[in-house]
Amino acid sequence: MKQYFLCILAAFLILFGGCKQETSEIGLGLINEVGTDFTDTTSIMAYSFLEDTINTTNMSANVIGNIHDPVFGDHKGTAFAQFSMSGSSVNFGTNPVIDSVVLTLQISSYYGDTNSRVAFRVYQLTEPISGDKYYQNNSVSYDPTPLNYSLTQYSIQPNTHVIVDTNSYNPHLRIRLSQAFGQYLLNNSQHMTSNSSFQSFFKGICIDAISHSGSNGYMIISNLNSALTGINLYYHNDEQNAKRYRFSCSSSSCKRFNSFTHNYLSSSDANFTQEVLGGDREIGNSVLFVQAMGGVKTRITFPYLKEAFKSLNNRVVINKAELVITNVAPDETFWVQPTNLTLQGISEKDGKIMYLPDDEYYTGATYFGGNYDAAKHEYRFRITKYVQGLILQNSELSNSVNLVLRGSAVRANRLVFGGTGLSDDKRMRLELSYTTY
Repeated sequence: MKQYFLCILAAFLILFGGCKQETSEIGLGLINEVGTDFTDTTSIMAYSFLEDTINTTNMSANVIGNIHDPVFGDHKGTAFAQFSMSGSSVNFGTNPVIDSVVLTLQISSYYGDTNSRVAFRVYQLTEPISGDKYYQNNSVSYDPTPLNYSLTQYSIQPNTHVIVDTNSYNPHLRIRLSQAFGQYLLNNSQHMTSNSSFQSFFKGICIDAISHSGSNGYMIISNLNSALTGINLYYHNDEQNAKRYRFSCSSSSCKRFNSFTHNYLSSSDANFTQEVLGGDREIGNSVLFVQAMGGVKTRITFPYLKEAFKSLNNRVVINKAELVITNVAPDETFWVQPTNLTLQGISEKDGKIMYLPDDEYYTGATYFGGNYDAAKHEYRFRITKYVQGLILQNSELSNSVNLVLRGSAVRANRLVFGGTGLSDDKRMRLELSYTTY
């Protein structure tokens, strides 16, 4: 046993304590530290382009609003949702008469300028939400006549409780709907003997945001599963005054999805339009972009990484590899940066999206990173295993990754970040610490 231990110890000393060979390959500038080499000058190529369609079905939240971003242009979020009854059947009593009907939308968060007002319109669906998956460019048919009581614009106070009949509720948006629509529901209780019967009769609503006042507009992030979200009927009948009934969206039988409309031509930023719309990849040397709502993503390529250590015949251990992304346009007023980003691996074989071996799916969020550091205005991703695989050339992944906004279907943020050719610490860079033997 002692002899076996000495053999193992000797092998370890040879592996990690031997003399290092100097490495100087394309894309690497090496700085020798104690026992470890370090570089942050690995060559990177990057460009931003339009995102493919994303699945928006039954997400944890829906993005609804209308916004103008001077860099990214005009954008709109529209929600489609089914509703269910509060119980197994409905009885509105004798001669029910509507007093008012209000659509309430819980506000989890918001994006943009809350000093603006947005013109929300509610429409009744004429086509059921019957598919298994809906994407950002999908829609279902609806009656073009708005259900709104009045065609007004709405302001929000996303951090203020709402008082209704002396009761205090968490922040939410209240859209009053027409008396005729409310009476229509009261008059059709024969279709409410079961939830499936109700959903066949009332297929749901579309919540659109057709315009905004002010310079910017806003988006609300609403949890349609919340107890605060619903169609609320206030009515009376021959038996009793002041009754209330609520149709909710929280049942598992209720489907919902988001559609997003992007008008990038309204951008006033030449770098954005030339790179994202015009395909000018040279712009990526100075500035890059990423956006939620299935908007914009960035392709990042490490073109020489596989060859950089080739002369060492795989005799290299990557101790730590971190990709650094720096926010170059921080704005805490309207265009608040994303809380976190993520990276998508790309299959070498067929180009399909894959998890990186460092992804939190395998390792955990603390290891992988991607969260915003407000003090440094940066995001860091630990991609040690991915880089090691590229160098050893035993990975299924290509030498390119996509940078996207995490939770793109349920957020509205965007980010402008430093390109690959900047001369200061705002440039995108790959920081490598490694040992050769």
